[in-house]
Formats: sequence, structure tokens, C-alpha cells
Amino acid sequence: MLTRFLLAVVLLGISPCWAQAPEGPYLPALMKQEPAYLAAWKSMVKGEKLSAWVNTFTKTQGAVATPVKKIPVAGQSYTLGWICEPHNCGGNEVYVLFTPDAGQAWGLLIDDGKRRWLGKPDAAVQAAILSGVQ
Repeated sequence: MLTRFLLAVVLLGISPCWAQAPEGPYLPALMKQEPAYLAAWKSMVKGEKLSAWVNTFTKTQGAVATPVKKIPVAGQSYTLGWICEPHNCGGNEVYVLFTPDAGQAWGLLIDDGKRRWLGKPDAAVQAAILSGVQ
């Protein structure tokens, strides 16, 4: 009887953690764990005129973020991430989509509510990014 009770306690204590597991790592953590993502990001923003908070993110990977998601594009699994300006998320965001090998990235910059594409995404990539815009 004690064994069943302990088993129930263990299972009940663990199951909420499983239910709340994120879809993937947060974008800043992913960039630190797998440098190819950071390299693709830097290539995407190179030569772009960006807000100070985006430039700071490029250097430090410090921003508000959610877990990355896998998005299907042309039959392959791409990685979609999101960040926003700390303490000023509303209308100050970047959605970024990475190829499966993290060799390339495209983004949608929302700066003071105005939208601008980064990395010259084609229509399929734009649609995939927009599918994640909340």
C-alpha cells in the first residue's frame, strides 16, 4: 500500500512538468547552444538598419522570447523563433525562420508597429513566418 502511495505521489508530481514542457528551447538559448543559428541571424541582419534593441540582441542574445516552434515549409521542418524588446514588446518584435540546418534565416521585424522583411524571404517563407505571428 505504501508503495502505491509513493508511486502516485511521484507520478502526480512529475506529470505537470511533462504537460508544461516547451516546444523547444528559447531562441537566445538555441543561439548559444548551436552557433549556426547565431551565424544565420547575423547574416540576416547584416547591413540592415535596425532598432537599438535588435542590435543589442545580436550582440548579447538578451531579449524576451518564447520557445521555438517547428514549422513545415516545402515538406521540411524549419525553426520559427520570436523575440521582443524587453519592457516594450507591443509592436517591437522579430519573428525569425531558420532552415533545417540553420544555414539561413529570414525574419519579420515589427518596429513601432511597422512591418519589414529581413533576409529577402520568398512567398512560402513569408507565409510560414506569418503563420506564427500572434
